[in-house]
Amino acid sequence: MPSCYHNSTILTQFITAGKTKLAELDLLYKKIAKIALDVPQTESSLSVYKDMKWLPLHLRRQLHLSNYMYRIINDNCPTNFMNKFSYVSGGSRNSEHCNLYINRCASHKNFYYLGAKCWNNLPHSLRNLPDVKSFSNSYKMQMLLSTITDPNYIVNNSYDYFYSPVTVTN
Repeated sequence: MPSCYHNSTILTQFITAGKTKLAELDLLYKKIAKIALDVPQTESSLSVYKDMKWLPLHLRRQLHLSNYMYRIINDNCPTNFMNKFSYVSGGSRNSEHCNLYINRCASHKNFYYLGAKCWNNLPHSLRNLPDVKSFSNSYKMQMLLSTITDPNYIVNNSYDYFYSPVTVTN
């Protein structure tokens, strides 16, 4: 995927795109993967993604937003995003897990709503990794493994749905 996702305008449009547009983009993404591996169009998309080490489109979107949120939380982002999020306070379970306060908003496509919801969905083991590269690689590997091993995994292109990877214990 192109590096243009670092542009906040494009990232926001990608994250908040409507379900119909995301379904169309997902179909194109699947076709490209199958053409790249020269496999039949009837081949399972998940097996193709696994071979290419690609995430399904909705998980790529989630990973990009998570990476952006990691940068924001760690003050490694454009200044207009700094100090826009606050942690839940008080004695609740959410505050114990260092979750972000989710603002009420008229649209669930609001970046601050989606960003906080995405961050709160992250496995707690990833939140304190030392840099965005290790964070991104670890989260991507968790999601790749989870899409293969989770029998309940389904593609959900809703812009405000965030998949929780299952952790595999040996």
